[in-house]
Amino acid sequence: MKEINTHYNNLKVARNAPQEVIRAAYMALSKQYHPDRNSGSSESNRIMSIINASYEVLSDPIKRRDHDSWILKMEEENKYNSESLSRQDFSSGKVKPTERSVRKRFSSSDRWIGLSTLFIIVASVCLSSYESSPSSVSQPYTPEPVETSEQEPRSSYQEQASPSVTENTQGQPKSVALRIAPNGQAWPKSAGYVKGYEKLNMDGLSTVTVDNSQNNTAVFVKLISSDGSVAYPVRQFYIPAFGGFILRDVSKGNYDIRYRDLSDGRLSRSDSFNVEEIETSEGKQFSNITMTLYKMQNGNFKTYPIQESDF
Repeated sequence: MKEINTHYNNLKVARNAPQEVIRAAYMALSKQYHPDRNSGSSESNRIMSIINASYEVLSDPIKRRDHDSWILKMEEENKYNSESLSRQDFSSGKVKPTERSVRKRFSSSDRWIGLSTLFIIVASVCLSSYESSPSSVSQPYTPEPVETSEQEPRSSYQEQASPSVTENTQGQPKSVALRIAPNGQAWPKSAGYVKGYEKLNMDGLSTVTVDNSQNNTAVFVKLISSDGSVAYPVRQFYIPAFGGFILRDVSKGNYDIRYRDLSDGRLSRSDSFNVEEIETSEGKQFSNITMTLYKMQNGNFKTYPIQESDF
């Protein structure tokens, strides 16, 4: 079972540490990594932002309790995934469907599809309601800064929008503020990456499709990498109403989807999911995951609500 990176790890304290120990650890690390003591290096700035974020959570009883719950949840998921993987039968080139935890309330199915010596893990995930979902994400998070270049970052591959949304303009943002993308420009006319954001985790074989075809509002979406001590966005893109977008060449690892409803600004996130690449005697197996966004009749997205600081 892989190690879970937590705020406790970042401050180098035990999970049952009292507040005075947490504060003392924070003060010691601040003195060591403060940019003023390190000639303003970018690395010290990065480390200090992590230290500050961790102290903000652990010094607040409510946020700390949420973080402790998140740790327990991740430990349970890791244990489940490890046990599930050990039970899989790869001898026939197929994986038996495994039932997800009922607490997630996700509908999912996995199957192997052979393509020469490559195999695809196909998983369809319909995001559904979870009434006791936390209102914030307890893993440390940092947004990727927007670049100032006018040119859209190029890549060696071609991501594509779903054919049904190439020229779709329905469900455009109603709020004046939400009509403007974070880069200060208008949103794309069709599904695609938002200019100015670096595209990361591009050395894999897997695809992640975000399906917004069930909704009459546009969304701004982020694919978040949750590996490492801090979660951060690796792809940032726009999907119009009734559309979809395919992320290609996604590296293996743990991710979640976070998105803003551009009709009302509401923020939501999916549960975490794993993108896999597995070497076998018959070839390499990789993931092909579809995340379908649904709305309830009252207009609430059936996912976890999150705060602005977690987006």
